[in-house]
Amino acid sequence: MTQTKGKVNLTTNQRFAIARGREQGRTLRQLAEQFKVDRSTFGKFLKRWRAQNGQPGKRRHSRAPVTNHQTDRNIVRASRSNPRLSAPEVLDQVSPRGSPVASVRTIRRRLNYAGMFGRRPVKKPNISDRNRAARVAWARAHLN
Repeated sequence: MTQTKGKVNLTTNQRFAIARGREQGRTLRQLAEQFKVDRSTFGKFLKRWRAQNGQPGKRRHSRAPVTNHQTDRNIVRASRSNPRLSAPEVLDQVSPRGSPVASVRTIRRRLNYAGMFGRRPVKKPNISDRNRAARVAWARAHLN
């Protein structure tokens, strides 16, 4: 018998086929070999199947997102307009007065999803007039 590693998610068609096969008198070992899944998976599945009266389990829904598409765009826009802003500062800019839209962690996640990670832009020194003139002179001398 072949065993799979990790968690196995059976499709709806496979679940109905397993239930039909069991009703037809097939053993758990035969079903396990047919679907290439461990026998304990079938035991647990059939127990749930009987408890639900032969109905497939309801899909679990995740929690609704705190921000919508427009808010996500505003978060990214605020960060791109001023890359030196931290996540709490972006939150202050995006959220209306007195009521924050989301947590600081949510702001960070939205920025990470947009490809903006926790890096600060480097402060570059301005080029002095003397250095600028020297660079132009060097470039003209080495033009050809």
